Amino acid sequence: MINSIDLISKIPSLNTSYTSAESKQKTIAILGSSGNSELLEKYLKASSDITRHFVENGFNVVHGCGSQGIMGKVYQVAKEASVKDSTGKPLQNLAIIVEPLWGDENFQDCVLIGKANSEAERIVKFTKVADNFVIFPGSATTLQEASTLIQGNRYPKSGEVKKIVLFGADFWEGLVSQYKKIFEMKLLKENPIGKLFHIANSKEEVLGVILKK
Repeated sequence: MINSIDLISKIPSLNTSYTSAESKQKTIAILGSSGNSELLEKYLKASSDITRHFVENGFNVVHGCGSQGIMGKVYQVAKEASVKDSTGKPLQNLAIIVEPLWGDENFQDCVLIGKANSEAERIVKFTKVADNFVIFPGSATTLQEASTLIQGNRYPKSGEVKKIVLFGADFWEGLVSQYKKIFEMKLLKENPIGKLFHIANSKEEVLGVILKK
């Protein structure tokens, strides 16, 4: 049994080998609910199909190491589809954890590339290792992640605009409506949809955004 305290002490604040421009272009951060809900079940297949496609086509997937809900599905599929090292460690299944731990993390079947002391800090670290984001429905934490990432695209550092896809138009309707209102009030210079973020309802739409040159 892994002693989580000993393991966490060995995890770097952020493994800089994953922060190169090349690595970031080939990494997808997939975010969403880490809890179970019947209303989220319809998104499980899409999260599974999208994760599998990217991993099988050479991308890394980075997430928060949750074992339930959409995050649990992403973790499992990334683990199964990933290239393995000589010990069986899934090399494309990456995670950044938050302390204190939730208590349901599976450290054994992923590569722990960083840790954070808050959700806000972890969001920043996600942007340091990934240029591409697919955000599925989730709780208040997921809304925090989406809003922070979108704001980052409004004021990108060093011109680093991220590809952000919000999956499930019905779930994100309220957020999209609010951004439209901000645009109509001339508090944004350009229409945020297609500029700051994209909306998708299928794997094909996600791939169309992420893979577009």
